[in-house]
Amino acid sequence: MDFTFEKIELRKPVWVAFSDLFLDTDVTLIYGDIAQVCADSEYSSAELKEILFEEVAPVVSGNLMSIAGEWAGFNEDWLVKQITKPKTIFSSKVFYFLKPRNFGLNRYIRGHWKVIEPQILACRGNT
Repeated sequence: MDFTFEKIELRKPVWVAFSDLFLDTDVTLIYGDIAQVCADSEYSSAELKEILFEEVAPVVSGNLMSIAGEWAGFNEDWLVKQITKPKTIFSSKVFYFLKPRNFGLNRYIRGHWKVIEPQILACRGNT
């Protein structure tokens, strides 16, 4: 995807919110905050899920496997640079999700998404 300045500025709050799911801490305590940021965005539920799985997860999921992972939050400039940099075929989402270690990660992300998506809809009044 080509990211214009405008697209980056619209997506950045969502990227930052979703990146918090990959911190080395109890992220269930911030579900409400993540849901509110997503609800305030212009993105549909399907678009938000795609942003989580295909833009954020491939960049920050390695933190979950680190012995001393990030727990306070990812640097926004670093996060934006990593998400928006051109990808090679071997770093594409297809190859990312085919790596054996990422099958368990997909379950981890889906588990969070199952809880957060209804909260996003509730924040938007779509219950």
